[in-house]
Amino acid sequence: MKLHAFAAALLLLGTVSCDKTLTLEPASEVTEDAAIVNAASARSALAGAYDALQDGDYYGGDFLFYSDLLSEDVQHSGTFSDFAAADANRVLPDNETLLGIYESLYEAVGVANQLIARVPNVPGMTTDEKDDILGQAYFIRALTFHNLVKLWGLIAMPLAPAASVTEASAITRTAVPAVYTQILADLAQAVALIQNTGDTRKATPGAAIALRTRVNLFLQNWQAVIDDANSLEPDYALAGAYTDLFTPEGQDTPEDIFRVSFTPVEFNNVGFYYISRSFGGRWEVAPTFDLIDTYGVSADPGYDPDTVQTRSAFNPADPRAAWNIAFDSRNRIYGGKIPTPVGAEDIHVIRFAEVILNKAEALAQRNNPGDLVLAIDEVNRIRDRAGVPLLSAVGLTQAQVLDLVYRERRLELALEGFRWPDLVRTGQALGVLGSTALQPFELLLPIPQAELDVSPNLGQNPGY
Repeated sequence: MKLHAFAAALLLLGTVSCDKTLTLEPASEVTEDAAIVNAASARSALAGAYDALQDGDYYGGDFLFYSDLLSEDVQHSGTFSDFAAADANRVLPDNETLLGIYESLYEAVGVANQLIARVPNVPGMTTDEKDDILGQAYFIRALTFHNLVKLWGLIAMPLAPAASVTEASAITRTAVPAVYTQILADLAQAVALIQNTGDTRKATPGAAIALRTRVNLFLQNWQAVIDDANSLEPDYALAGAYTDLFTPEGQDTPEDIFRVSFTPVEFNNVGFYYISRSFGGRWEVAPTFDLIDTYGVSADPGYDPDTVQTRSAFNPADPRAAWNIAFDSRNRIYGGKIPTPVGAEDIHVIRFAEVILNKAEALAQRNNPGDLVLAIDEVNRIRDRAGVPLLSAVGLTQAQVLDLVYRERRLELALEGFRWPDLVRTGQALGVLGSTALQPFELLLPIPQAELDVSPNLGQNPGY
């Protein structure tokens, strides 16, 4: 029963272990002060914060699935009625998967808040270690607040553990501009404090700067996006091959900025839910023919992606499509980006290709001839790595350049949870999906009813 999980996440009164599942004990059993009291428990709590990102409702699967199912790129192919509702853009407040996503994100916030509140006073730790833990906590909180605000709009924004369940249950939502102000403040702290610079499975200053390019893209702070993207150029580069990014072994590449680490024990559901049952997957979600269309036809003049029904007929022009999309022996379309159903692959949260595309969009938005050329140059970096023909900016309008940038984001970042937020932030969702599939109020998800039952002051998003 998850009815009180939101309030518990804000309090986090229980101990935070490095197990995959967070332990949230009742307040009557474990005092708040017992959560982080020494160096060992502080390190364990930080491990717990990363475990929260691994949750099956967060980067372990459902958060990513919903962020694409709501778009035209991913369809429901299995049996889960909650996934079918997302595919149809009819997510209601009683959707149990939505509740799991919402609570999982706030559990991550809860652990981060405990670290931020308690680590400064923990004995037996060096200043550098305290700073590093605090910086990583600020990063995790900023990442999660942004994931919340881009799906729900107004959100509850707890910045410290609540003193009681009553206090937690009385929380209200914060205006979107104030949420973004806090996200940027948290990222500034992360950049200043994090000591880790080499492990891409933990937050680094570079990861915080990269996340800031994403946040400022949503805020339309074009120059800030460009400046931060340029500052990352000396430290990152595109992987030699697109397929290098998604190996079962999770090999390191120069493109990695921040990944959530998984193993066969602490596994994710991404490959399992996308891969055909013929190959050991669940096949709960699948790419759409619309996505195949966007990748384009092969050199064969008889190839028509709308009528592809067999593996032998699937011969797309873009090699990324051949990796991301496949057909099984029963001619079922499935997603192959995460190549095994075991779930040991690391999940990219931020990679350098996204930063390049963020910069390309910001350049195009400035709308002067020189920047339009530079925007296409950035897109061509991605296309060159993919092995597809390069583009020319000659004679293109701003709208045409932006369309090319948006298209490249769709192709490069397919099945990674970007498409729905991109459609909403660029104002394309209603036009792409159509008025029969999507109503304006459905651009934001509903607050789960179970959370309103616990915290009625949250209020519901209009229309639900």
